[in-house]
Amino acid sequence: MTPAFRRKKMAIGASLRRRRPIAELARRARERGIRIWLVGGAPRDRLLGRPGLDADFAVSRDAEGLARALEKRGFGTAVPISESRPRVYRVAGRMPIDLAELEGTSIEQDLARRDFTANAIAIDLETGAWIDPFGGALDIVRRRLRLVRESNLAEDPLRAFRAARLYATHGLVPDEATRRACLAVAPRLETVAAERIQAELSKMLEADRVAIPFRWARTAGLLSPALGLPAPAARWDAACRNLARLEGRQTAALPKSRRRLMRLAAIAAGLGLSPPESSKWLRRLRHGRAEAGVVARLLELAATLPLPRTEQRRWAWLHDAGNLAPDVLTLTEAVYPRRRPLVRRFRRLWSARRRGPVVSGADIIRWLGETPGPAVGRLLREVRIESIRGAIRTRPQARAWLRGRTAGVSSNALRT
Repeated sequence: MTPAFRRKKMAIGASLRRRRPIAELARRARERGIRIWLVGGAPRDRLLGRPGLDADFAVSRDAEGLARALEKRGFGTAVPISESRPRVYRVAGRMPIDLAELEGTSIEQDLARRDFTANAIAIDLETGAWIDPFGGALDIVRRRLRLVRESNLAEDPLRAFRAARLYATHGLVPDEATRRACLAVAPRLETVAAERIQAELSKMLEADRVAIPFRWARTAGLLSPALGLPAPAARWDAACRNLARLEGRQTAALPKSRRRLMRLAAIAAGLGLSPPESSKWLRRLRHGRAEAGVVARLLELAATLPLPRTEQRRWAWLHDAGNLAPDVLTLTEAVYPRRRPLVRRFRRLWSARRRGPVVSGADIIRWLGETPGPAVGRLLREVRIESIRGAIRTRPQARAWLRGRTAGVSSNALRT
């Protein structure tokens, strides 16, 4: 380890220890004669130059007492996470703080139970010393993900899927020994709670780039057991290709939640899932009903993008797609590459759309003397389609268009 690297580590430690909640925590621990270490995510992420702070701490004893002390000082509410030994408490506040009592009799034994060397590092809050018994800091600098020991992976199979997630979110590339160990434990992912899989998958799909880590997960045999879909290899390969085609400036600029939903849709399309099948799959993975519905709608709209037969059909599709249209068009390019000329045409239409006047169902009932029912909904859709394409620009124009549309047409005909 070079002197420059040692200085960098000491500077990181000093910076973290100056943070007000951490300094207060160190003070309260010192008063009680408790040893305390900042572990895992915070040292790792600072070495990677990543913002944010995972405030996870290992304490020699009395996690509850420290949590209550911070609560009294106004740093949040002390909440028990696990009251069985070793106990874990969270101080839920502006900066959530997790306090876990040591597993074993020393910090070194505690770190030895962790998954990867990059997570098996700690900073002593009293002295500022780094505890790094497995060379995790050097692995981080070299962007390498390496197991502490294979038996730790077997203790919690989710750690195998976490390897793929850390590859995506942190750019830590699993070494070959890690891949082989993940391949061996992969079938046991079927026993892991769906909520835990879903949490790792969501973080993974929100990363800037996910195609290569997802393909690595495919080579490590993780995808079918983790995602609950025993699809043929060709289907998983198609999902990998879809994700690779999605990576670009348009997707990178999206908010993380939209990026995640588009990628879920790309995976589902590669696996050949219909919109209803994709919704059921995501619900099994404990995604929310609303999220599953959006993914199903993205797939449905991508599959029904109309050929340019009539201008009316094109504008009707854009109206029905609404705010999902830009994401559907990006998804369509990835899933159906031959439709790129069609997508470009629809993007031009989307850019040319007009806002139009605000017209409600109540307006139609009043203007036309219609009774509430499906006919009013159909007329409202039609007038809005004409508005976004610029044929109707004012409320008087909307009223005149509706009267012309229904002139000589009976109410019964409108209802059919």
